[in-house]
Amino acid sequence: MPIPSTILSKKPKEFGALEIRCIRGFYYVYRVTSKWDSTKGRSKKITGESIGKITEADGFIPNATGMKLMRKLNLAPKSAPIVKAYGAYETLRQLSPEIEDRLRRCFPDCHREIRTFALLRLVDGTTTKMMQDIFQSSYMSDLCPDISTSEVSVRKFISVLGTKHNEIDVFLKEDVLPGTHLLFDGTSIFSRSADSLAEKGYNPNHSTDTQARLLYVFDKTTCKPVFYRVIQGSVVDKSAFLETIRSCGCSDCVIIADKGFYSKRNLSYLMNPDYKIKFILPLQDNTTLVDSDFYSDPDDHKFDNVFVYKKRAIWYKKEKSGIQGNWIYTYRDDERRSDFQAHFVESTEKDYGEEGYTPMDVLSNPRLGYFSFCSNMDVDPKEIYLSYKQRWDIEECFDYLKNSVVPSASYAHSDEFFRGWCFLNHVSLLYFYGLLNKLRVSKLDEKYSPEDIMKLTKNIYKVSEIEANQSRISHIQLKTSEVLTTLGVDLLRNS
Repeated sequence: MPIPSTILSKKPKEFGALEIRCIRGFYYVYRVTSKWDSTKGRSKKITGESIGKITEADGFIPNATGMKLMRKLNLAPKSAPIVKAYGAYETLRQLSPEIEDRLRRCFPDCHREIRTFALLRLVDGTTTKMMQDIFQSSYMSDLCPDISTSEVSVRKFISVLGTKHNEIDVFLKEDVLPGTHLLFDGTSIFSRSADSLAEKGYNPNHSTDTQARLLYVFDKTTCKPVFYRVIQGSVVDKSAFLETIRSCGCSDCVIIADKGFYSKRNLSYLMNPDYKIKFILPLQDNTTLVDSDFYSDPDDHKFDNVFVYKKRAIWYKKEKSGIQGNWIYTYRDDERRSDFQAHFVESTEKDYGEEGYTPMDVLSNPRLGYFSFCSNMDVDPKEIYLSYKQRWDIEECFDYLKNSVVPSASYAHSDEFFRGWCFLNHVSLLYFYGLLNKLRVSKLDEKYSPEDIMKLTKNIYKVSEIEANQSRISHIQLKTSEVLTTLGVDLLRNS
């Protein structure tokens, strides 16, 4: 596909040999060099990194690599406008202005650094090593030009932030309101560091690497991340459960945890009437709180009744548990049983015929499709079921936490840095939630994910013309403009 003359005319001349490529309708600029190929007896073209893109409306727009090259070549402002990433940062700020207000109140001496580093982490997934380059090529450097962003400075700041335990706790506790429903979940953060948090311990992936554990608390109604605790890798979630509850200061709350949090010690604490805590705790598949004969009895009349959830029949049984006032809620989902059996057979098909191997013991397990909860709430069984199922609404936030935040934390070299890094990423998670929540409220979540919105808005730049002493926002595509209008974002507001 030939490059239009209107695009070719805007190719910069300050960077040497360049090539323009059209990729999905956008025109990107690459550096090119040549190398002698002795076998062919001629020069061979070598394509290097992309340094930016070209649009008819805005001309050449350098990316982070292009901006770095401009600084290296000491290009005068008159040679090219100063172009900085703008759209994604400003979108996130407009959707969650309350975050900056809270940071300013709780961290009056360093709220700007926390906000800046958290947004850089979220938008570009940058590490401390790349923080300076990304910062200088974003409009965040216009907001806070005095912030030091060298790798040494950022690491030092994060380590100091990790010592501000009181300020962090005050910030976190503001989100834990009395009477709310709280969802608990945990994940492993693998690290080869020598700090005291990283120890060998249990994790679902059965990895033998040292790890720390991150125990997170979400608000059930809003799916907002409200609290977290960093714990040693050798401490299982159910042991840290009580300490997290005490730390977040929840009272008159309903606590909904995942499997692995149930224990007699936790149950005893939750049942203390002084705390006014209601709870829903899933039981392990091998629980003894449900009679084994119940599973083997094929008669559906053993259940109290049945209801429909997403076109699936859910059978249920509700029984008192001892004399402590708790209830055991047991459910059977036949479709869940069938799905497990199909996936199990598919994944183990390659092992068929091996001596001593038979999947029948697993497939014929009478407990397949059953799951139970222990709760001190005497309510309709469907309410318990739906309350737990709402955990799935936190998965998008939690997936971001595990896929983006967790891997980067493995580079920590001290407890203080690790804790500071986790708090920065919690602030990033709050901005991510603000975008996710707005998508849901605006009914855009079925079409767009938070990552989609950030990709769309990352191509929107703030262009400063030094000689004309003015700035403007680069061209915004019609589709992107319509999405931003629906979200209530005006990127021209501060231009």
